[in-house]
Formats: sequence, C-alpha cells, structure tokens
Amino acid sequence: MSYLGLAPAEAAAALNVSEEEIFRWCNTSEAPPLHIWQGLVRMLDEIRVAAEEAAKSADLDHLEAADLNRIDLMVPGQAASGYDGPKRAATALAVAAIARVFV
Repeated sequence: MSYLGLAPAEAAAALNVSEEEIFRWCNTSEAPPLHIWQGLVRMLDEIRVAAEEAAKSADLDHLEAADLNRIDLMVPGQAASGYDGPKRAATALAVAAIARVFV
C-alpha cells in the first residue's frame, strides 16, 4: 500500500476494510486475504494504464523538456481514483516514459 502512496486510512477506504486491518497486515506476519491483493493489483493496473495512455497521447513533436514539469494525470477507474498517491505514481511513470525522448 505504501508503494501506491496510500496512507493507512486511504488504503482502508479504498479496499473497504478497517484501518486496524491495514496496520495488522503491514506490521505482522499475517498476510491480507486474496481479495485485498486483487484490489491492489487493480489499483496498480489503473496506474499503469493511465501512465501508458498519457505517454501515448503526448505530442512528442512539440514537446520540450520543461513540459515534463507540468504533467498532471488523473487516474481513471474506481480503485485508484480520488487518491493522491496513485495519481503521483501514474504521473511519475508517464514522465519517465516521455522523458526517454530526451535522453
């Protein structure tokens, strides 16, 4: 969950579990149930797809390196939308993909 940039309260809300469960899964050897992993995978997929679509739609012929500082993505989808962490992750992936044009 921290890889997605989600605070424990956000992770709990996104995954429809209690914050106590999030803390327990993160701080003990108890693993979350399969449906929680599936929810995390859905979020990661939404982040990946948002980044890929942004990179594909970039106008590379008119793009300047300074434009990379202004990329701001929204993550569509039910699992990841509404949280800043997944939005930052998608933006970082898109910037990395687009930056390859300059390096």
